[in-house]
Amino acid sequence: MPRLSLKFKKEDIPTADELLSETELSPEGRALVEEVGRLADELLAPEKEPAEPMTGRQAKNMRRAANILYIATVALSLLLGVTLLLNAFAPNGVMGVRFFVELTDAMPQVPYGSLLITVTRPSGRINRGDIITYYALPGEPDTRLTRIVDERLDNNGVPLFRTKRAANATPDSMLINMTHILGVKLGVIRYAGHVISFMQTYAWGIAVLAGALAVAAAVLRLWTGREHPGIKTFRSRKKKRGKKGRVRNAA
Repeated sequence: MPRLSLKFKKEDIPTADELLSETELSPEGRALVEEVGRLADELLAPEKEPAEPMTGRQAKNMRRAANILYIATVALSLLLGVTLLLNAFAPNGVMGVRFFVELTDAMPQVPYGSLLITVTRPSGRINRGDIITYYALPGEPDTRLTRIVDERLDNNGVPLFRTKRAANATPDSMLINMTHILGVKLGVIRYAGHVISFMQTYAWGIAVLAGALAVAAAVLRLWTGREHPGIKTFRSRKKKRGKKGRVRNAA
């Protein structure tokens, strides 16, 4: 008895358009034929090839990218933390040490955009040639200046200081007393003032960026860990093999 074969090729099955053109059907019949044709196309459609798995090299590159993102996150977080600390301790400093962003280019020893570090000293330890930071008007931050001490004077026991812009510049006419002085230069970090000013201006945006980088790094690590659970042991395996090789050679 011959068997009934249920295997069909797509070319052997008439399409819905061919059936509709050869027969006369009611609107309901036409709709049913069209629906059957759509289902047949879906069933006979070629299967989609699965995505290729991630290779070991790709997983390593993804892990390196995640590490770079983590390093960038830590660097931004540290810079942001330093900026916030400087803002918090700017009015009084820390143990007599204060930090100022130089906003003028009047002093070659303290160029524009540098970070000036000052320390508080008594009047007896401020001498000619020292670089001091002071307020031209006490209590007015907008009048802050950085100058070289050109001359030390004594007015009935009250020390006064005459300053100038640079070594060969003309001395200033104004005399400075200790109530004006904020500190004596301890050190200068070039270009750090630009970075701190930028961090202060865009603090919230930088915090959001650091968070986004941390999330991206975590996603990359989770992805590579799922695709290649042994990615963490690649380097350790190489080290172990190297040690074994050295031991065998020594033997």
